Parts: sequence; C-alpha cells; structure tokens
Amino acid sequence: MFFSAFVYLRVPSLIIFLCSLLFRLIRVLSQLYVAVEPCYTKQDCEFLNFRVHMNPISAFFVRNIIVVFFFYGLTFFAMGIALLLASRRQSVFRFARAILPLAAFGLLHGMHEWFEMYQKYAALTGGYTPSLFEEEFRLGLLGASFVALAAFGVALLNPDGSSWLRRYLPLIGMVLLWWSGIAIVAWRFQPSATDLIAVGDALARYSLGIPGALLGTWALMAQQRTFREHNMPQFGRDLVWCATALFLFGVVGQIFVRPTLLAPTQILNSTLFLQWFGIPVQLFRAVMAAVMTFYMVHALRAFEVENQRRLEEALQAERKNRHEVERLNGELRLTAQELAMMLSLSNDLAAPVALPERLSDALEAVVGSLTFPDAGMILLVDGEDGGVAVHAASGFPGEATDLRFLQAQALGEQCISRRSAICKHEDGTIIELNLNAVTLGRKCFEYASPTVMLALPLHSAEQVTGSLVLARPESQARRLPLEELQLMAGIARQLALSIENARLTWRTQRHEKLLAELLDQVVDAQEAERQRIARELHDATGQSLTAISLGLRGIGRLVEEQAPIVAAQLREVESYSTSALGELRRIMADLRPSQLDDLGLVAALRWYMQSYEQRRNVKAEFVLQGEPVRLPVETETVIFRITQEALTNVAKHAEANRVVVRLTMHPDAVTVEIEDNGRGFEADRMRHSERPSLSGWGLVGMRERTRLLGGECTIQSTPGEGSRIRVRIPLEKSGETAHATSAGATTENTVRQKEKLDTDFTD
Repeated sequence: MFFSAFVYLRVPSLIIFLCSLLFRLIRVLSQLYVAVEPCYTKQDCEFLNFRVHMNPISAFFVRNIIVVFFFYGLTFFAMGIALLLASRRQSVFRFARAILPLAAFGLLHGMHEWFEMYQKYAALTGGYTPSLFEEEFRLGLLGASFVALAAFGVALLNPDGSSWLRRYLPLIGMVLLWWSGIAIVAWRFQPSATDLIAVGDALARYSLGIPGALLGTWALMAQQRTFREHNMPQFGRDLVWCATALFLFGVVGQIFVRPTLLAPTQILNSTLFLQWFGIPVQLFRAVMAAVMTFYMVHALRAFEVENQRRLEEALQAERKNRHEVERLNGELRLTAQELAMMLSLSNDLAAPVALPERLSDALEAVVGSLTFPDAGMILLVDGEDGGVAVHAASGFPGEATDLRFLQAQALGEQCISRRSAICKHEDGTIIELNLNAVTLGRKCFEYASPTVMLALPLHSAEQVTGSLVLARPESQARRLPLEELQLMAGIARQLALSIENARLTWRTQRHEKLLAELLDQVVDAQEAERQRIARELHDATGQSLTAISLGLRGIGRLVEEQAPIVAAQLREVESYSTSALGELRRIMADLRPSQLDDLGLVAALRWYMQSYEQRRNVKAEFVLQGEPVRLPVETETVIFRITQEALTNVAKHAEANRVVVRLTMHPDAVTVEIEDNGRGFEADRMRHSERPSLSGWGLVGMRERTRLLGGECTIQSTPGEGSRIRVRIPLEKSGETAHATSAGATTENTVRQKEKLDTDFTD
C-alpha cells in the first residue's frame, strides 16, 4: 500500500517539483547575462504584441525556435509511429486496443508542429504570410490531434462492449464546445480572420487539449494498475511517468498560449512563460513529449513480455499436452491389448467345440498374454448339485498331485464361497478385494509381501458360477501390477459372460432338439393314426356299407314285381348307401391317400389336384419340373401335407379362382410352390403375431414340418395380390431316394391292388 501511494502521489509531485526547480535555476542563470534585443521577426513581434529584453539562454532558444519545433514534432511523430506499429499486436490488455487513437494523436500533433515550423521558417527566410486556408488547415490538425488524445482516454476508460453513445458522447461534447466558443467570439467581437484563427487555437487547447490530457492521464493511471495485476510492475511505473509527462504537457503546456482577444490569454500566454522560465513554451512541450515518448516506448515492451509469456505458456501447454498424449497413448496401448485379448478370448470361447476345450484354449491365451501368472485354473459350479469342479487348468505340471494345483483349487473354492476376489501373498496372507471400488486392488498392491495367487469370481447375473485362479511361483513372487489387475477383472467378466452364454446356448439347443424329436414323434403318430383309421374304415365300415348296398340291391330286384313302391324306397336307400360310400372314400383319401404310399408324391399330387378342382370349383393346375423320383417317405408325406394345408386355406380364405402347384425336382433338393390369385393377407403381421388365427396355426404347422427335415418355408403375400408359399427340402445323397420315373413304372401288383380298391368302392 505504501508503494502504491508513493506511485500515485510522490512521483507526480516530485516531477512537478523538479521542473519548477529547473525553471527557477534557468531564470537565475539568465539574470547573470546582459539583456539583449529579441531576435523574433517583426511579424512575430506584431503577433505577440510585446517586446522584452531576453538573456542569452532565452535568446538562444528563440533564435533556434525552428529546431525546437522540429524536435517537438519529431518526438510526437516518433511516438505515433511506435504506437501505430504496436497497435497491430494481439494482447489481452485493453491498452493495446486503445493505443490507436493515441498513435493518431502523436502523428497529427507532430504534423501540426512541423506545419507550424514550415510557416515560421518561410516567414523568417522570405517574408511569408500564411493564407487563411493554411491557417484553417493547421487549426484543424491541432483540433483533430486533441480529439484523438481524448478518444484514447475514453476508449481506455470505457469497458469492452460499452454503447456507442457512451464512447463518443464526450468527444462530441468537447468538439461542440470548441465550435461554440469560436462562434460566440466571432459573433461578439467580430474579429479579423487572423485573430479568429488565433482564438480558435487557444480555445482548442482549452476545450480539447487540456480535457484530453486529463482523460489520457486518468486512463494511463488506471492502466498501470492492470499491468501490476498481471505481475508487470515495471511497466506500470513507466505508465506513471508517462501519465505525469502527459499531465504537464496538457495542463501546464496548453495553458500558456499565444495572446488573443480572450482575457485569459492576455494574462497566461507564451510571453509570460518565456518571461517566467526563460525558455519558449514550445521547448517545454517538446521536453514533455520526449519524456512521454521515452516512457511510452518502454511501456510498449509489456507486449513483448506478454508475447514471451504466451510463448512460454504455449510451450508449457505443449509439453503438458505431449505428456498427456503419452499418457493417453499408454492407456490406449493398454486398452488395445485388453481389447485384443478380449477378442481372442471371445473367439476361443465361441469356437464350435466342447466347453472344456474352449475354456482350456482361453485359459492358455490368458496365461500367455499376462506378465503376472505362469499358471491358471477355471472352476465352475454345477448347476444341478452345486458342486465345484476344475474345468480347465494350465501351467500346473502334476495337476491333481501338485501342491500348487491343490492350493489354487482351494483358493478358487474359497473365492466362490466368499463371492469376492481374493489374493494370496507369499507369507500366506489372504486379502479380499473389492473389484467395484475406485481403489481397485490397493490393499493387495500396498501389502509388503509379494502376491503369489489371485482368484477372481465369475459372476452371472447375481450368482457366482465359478472362479478364475491365476498363480505365480513363490520363487518368482512379485507385486501385482495395478494395470494387469484391471485387465484380469475384465477378463473374468468376459469369461463369466461367455460361459453363461455357452451354457444357455447348450440348454437352448438341447431343448430345441427335444422339441423337434417330440414334434417328429407327434407327426409320425398322427400319420400312423390316420393310416390306421383309413385302413379300419376301408376294412370295416367300407365293407359293411358295400354289403348293405348289395343287399338292398338284391332285395329290390326280388320285390320289384310284387311291391313296386317298396322297390322304389329300397332304391332310394341304396342311393344313400352309395353316397355314404363315396363320402367315406373321400375321407379315407384325406386321411391317408393310398396313391401316396403306392404311386408316390407326383401321382398323389396329380390325383389330389383333380379331386380338389372338382370339389372346390377352383381351377387347379399341377406343374412338374425335373425327373420324377421317389423320395423318402417322410419327405413325401411332409410335402403332401403342406400342399394339402395350403390348398385348404386357399379354398376357405383366399376367395381365389385359380391355384397353381409347382413341384421341382433337383438332385440335392425338392421344391414345391403353391400360388393363388386370391385376396392375399399381411404375411409380416401374421408371422409376428403372438396369437395366430386358425389359418395362422396352419402356416405355423407348415414351417415346423419343413424345419423337421432341415428345409426352408417362405410365405409371401400382399393384400389384394394373392399368396405364394415356397418350400424347399434338401435331399440326402446316400441313395435313399429310389427312382420311380412314372406311374407306368409301378409294379403290376400295385396296379392290380389299386384297381381292386377302386372296384370295391364303386360296386
């Protein structure tokens, strides 16, 4: 606080005191010399309206006033160039964004002083008198320079994002005040153009120069605090000196102006300054400008320091990023290793071999990939009796007779009973681990004795299905690496998931196989029962109806002459018996057509299509592609039943007038397609329905029958566009299919039996 107070109060007061002491010293020295005539030109004396005896020092500066003006303009112009170059730098300081108006002030004010120097030089050498336009131009440069100085202070004092009005309203007010003063003097005194220009010069310094210098001083003092906050106190001190010089330049240097019609200028003017201090006021302004330029250039080095800090921060950030990248690369390599191991583990566990072989391959891969273990063991819990058994082991030479094997097995069983990971150390200590904690394995890692065994539980849902035990020889005992412990925990989770999936897959396959066997037995039993019922109907009911029909016919012939009415009734009853025989024959054919057993699938489908067309009044077409062969009984039965079910659905639901059955024989498969032109249905909706309708159950039966023989059943249908069912069943190449090319190739005995059956049913 003391240092800050010294900066704010002592430094400006010290500068003012030193300047006052310097001026008094010059005045005392000047009194030692004899007074001489002034060396101002006649035009200058008339303009200033005074004559004064000057000492040699004052006379020297007055004689060399052109050099003073040149030095005066040079300092400001140099400051403007330096600030203009510095304004192009990027900085977090608002000072960097506000120095552009200050650079404009330096350039404009330097140009103004050089322009005035040119006027005085021309007047001293050739009797030059400036024109009104030149004086107005010079006055405009002066006013613009002071406006730029005020704009610097306003820009630096206002925060970023402030409104336009707040930024430019003070400047507009100062310019309007200057113009108003000139207008009032012109209206009140009606001076000449030269006098009015002189009044405008004085008013510019009063209304623009002094307020602009005060705003700039305030802004610089505020900015130096920002430098101190950024740990740049040396540049803050430079701004304090710069603000002091600007204050003296703007307040002291701009109060003393040339004498004009205004009352203040007739008292405080450049002549009085020369009388008091013995030097022209322009020299004082030039010295203050030099001090301000010197410290301003020093303060601009803050941007270099800032850039250097930025570079150091960037380098530090780059080093930090490089370390972070290296750390991430290490984690990435570890993750890649973990993923590669997980992938290898998944492939081993997904291999189409028995579960123990898969577990052995996976365990060998785990032991070979990790640096900690040289042996491992997988124990699984039997789901039926709850017993624990070793399903895979690697790295144990004697296994059941090896002491380390028995210790690992005991540790794995203990892990399953505790339902938690445990580690065993060289001194025999067993420590329980919490794999879900943030400090994974910290107790085991920090324990003094090295780790020799680690057991990880294999969790499935909320149950422990087994354990993974990894061991290392006590002679090579070492601390457990934390990274490997995390990897081992991931391996245990993957093993548990894979084992559970393998068990579920095995159970599902076993259930599906059992269901397929049961369905096959049901279908076989159904076909056998149909065949038995058809045979009994043929042998018993059919024969009885035939006998009844023949008896009625004979009785009718006997009573035809004696009782014609009774004969007519007997013929009517005989017709009923004949119709019943026909219906019985159709039922027997639906239950188990004899053509399927005797003549094969092709003849059975032809016969059924003809019968279907007559009974259903639907045009039915049968198309055979390929050489007709006899297929296995199961295959022929499945294809016939699927075709029968499909044609029944067409008759009941499709409202079709045409149906085509296409049977294609291939060497390795047989395909049947049933296509109609009916109203169709939404096949996808029927396929995903949880409760199929009656027709839907028929479609389900088709798929199941096809699946029993390892075939494919495809159902395609769109409302209004008919339906198409395609069934493809593969054929074995072991010679089970017996070629029977056509009905003409059937045995004579089979034909004779068929004719006899037909005769029995028609007679």
